Amino acid sequence: MEKENVINKIRKLLRLQFNAEKIGSTGEAYQAAKMVHKLLMEYNLSMSDIGGENEGACINMKESEDIVTNDKYGNYWKKALLHTIAVNNLCDVYTRTYNQKMFIIGAEDNVVIVREFYDYLLKVFRRLVIERFNEAQNQAMVNGQRYTEKGRNLFMRSYLEGVSVGLQENYDSMKPTSEETALVVCHKDKIKEFLFQQNNYTMDKTKHRQRRREVLGEAYEQGQEDGRKVNLNKQLDNKKNEQLKLDFR
Repeated sequence: MEKENVINKIRKLLRLQFNAEKIGSTGEAYQAAKMVHKLLMEYNLSMSDIGGENEGACINMKESEDIVTNDKYGNYWKKALLHTIAVNNLCDVYTRTYNQKMFIIGAEDNVVIVREFYDYLLKVFRRLVIERFNEAQNQAMVNGQRYTEKGRNLFMRSYLEGVSVGLQENYDSMKPTSEETALVVCHKDKIKEFLFQQNNYTMDKTKHRQRRREVLGEAYEQGQEDGRKVNLNKQLDNKKNEQLKLDFR
């Protein structure tokens, strides 16, 4: 295959990857990125050799509006959830040091995808955690026991903190075997450029660390399992549906 044909094929794959990102089709996006990486390596090309049409997938960087992290069950689960969705959609999450609010930085379309999926999953898991607790409470009552208010709060927090762990395992199951793809590198470079241009901001990069607080194992594992089952290819276009449901794979 001649070099020009290879470059054209890579450009088509980049368009496919970009369009898949726009509709939230993570699996298709990763497969396209994997093929791009393979062709670049096989024909000893770099992204600078591609030029032209691929640039649209990496420019128009932006930051989202501020996102409040305060929550009845602690802000850790919300930070972990946003971070997990963002890094798997070629974005980064930062926290403003003066108000502790989060925001997303990435390609414009990716930022929209991350924010919409985050808002969707917040609603889903806030509803689902109540269902899971009610199931656990009913089972406890069958055994002649009952959760206290403190126990209820621990159950809720433990479940919600397990969600992002399962969600990351869900993403990992769809990733290519290579450590990183050309597109990931491209987006990361563009984020760095954007940050350099906006260096008057006061911010810290949000990092997702393993939680060390006490958790209720059973509730945590339920959240983890539900996180694994989220359909990552779900298109978030049915906004009129008031009863949001977790779309299991």
